[in-house]
Amino acid sequence: MRIHVVLAGLAFLLGCGGSEGNLGISYGVSPWGPVTSAIQGAQPQFPGGLCVEVLTPSGVVYSQGFGGFTNQTYVPVASASKLVSATVLLRLVDQGLLSLDTQAKTYLKDRNGNPWSGNMGEIRLRHLLSFTSGISGDVASSEDTAITLDEAVKRIYDSQVTVAPAPGSTFYYGSTHLRIAARLAELATGKTWRQLFDEQLRVPLGWAALSTYGGAQNPNPAGSLACTGLEYTRFLMLQLRQGLDGSTRLLPQAAIQQQRQDAFGASTTITYSPYDAVLGAQYHYGFGTWLETANGQAPSVTNPVSRWSSTGKFGWAPWVAADGAYAALIMTQQADLPTSFVPSETLKAQLDPLIRTALAQSPGVVRPVP
Repeated sequence: MRIHVVLAGLAFLLGCGGSEGNLGISYGVSPWGPVTSAIQGAQPQFPGGLCVEVLTPSGVVYSQGFGGFTNQTYVPVASASKLVSATVLLRLVDQGLLSLDTQAKTYLKDRNGNPWSGNMGEIRLRHLLSFTSGISGDVASSEDTAITLDEAVKRIYDSQVTVAPAPGSTFYYGSTHLRIAARLAELATGKTWRQLFDEQLRVPLGWAALSTYGGAQNPNPAGSLACTGLEYTRFLMLQLRQGLDGSTRLLPQAAIQQQRQDAFGASTTITYSPYDAVLGAQYHYGFGTWLETANGQAPSVTNPVSRWSSTGKFGWAPWVAADGAYAALIMTQQADLPTSFVPSETLKAQLDPLIRTALAQSPGVVRPVP
């Protein structure tokens, strides 16, 4: 009987990655049984498999892969890129290289060499980070990977300069905002977006050189990042620890808190949100992160945020519990369809109470995170 229990414990603790370290084998009943059962029940909705990890500030406390997907599987994370990119930009703000109030017209010029004008010129970095710049709609021609990021941003300007409403008036969830923000960062620093990503996050977090943004000279900071779960988990721990990577502070706690504030103004309207379009949820947005509520309505004093998240189109779903008790990551790669993120959202809602029940039993760390 003891042999079977030991083998079951090993299977659980090896989890997503095949070698999780710090096994800490015990012979008691795992508190994670209901979590594993819930994931197994949802597994048919993830034909390519999935892996789930749960973190507390002490380290990874749950790690389990299903259907051949592991925390070492290298995949594009789609819109989970947004939280990473926003964090890069906030580091530049912390270093004084940009300000949240830096305006587009300060650095960006049109094809005649003139500063951006009209509402487009008034866009500030804070509007770009919160997708409230007034730009409504993605500009398909700006996504051409054969052009430069500079040309992509010029195409966005050409498309929007005569139609964009005042910054702060609308929310549109798309790629254009962070492309402009990345180009602002390039002009302010004299470095490419990839160089900035390397310096600000990739190298400090120990990610492989392969784990970066696709798009050649025109990377998409809002959606072209690819990496492994092991790498993203370390970034997620940075979020959970409010700016700390091990003993190194990469962002002030105040910056993380500001990132999580509701960036909508009193008159901001939602032009497009996948949560609204597909699930009917009225979530608001911070700087690169969704502000989720338990009832799906807009956050308020009486309807507080329950978690911050950045789910991608292919189902990659990181989130941080608003009370700071834990963070979690669903790793997967679903088909490129408008509803492919829904199974991850459904599973996330199922797991939250089960994770909290398991954490109440003080489970041990199965893998330390720097």
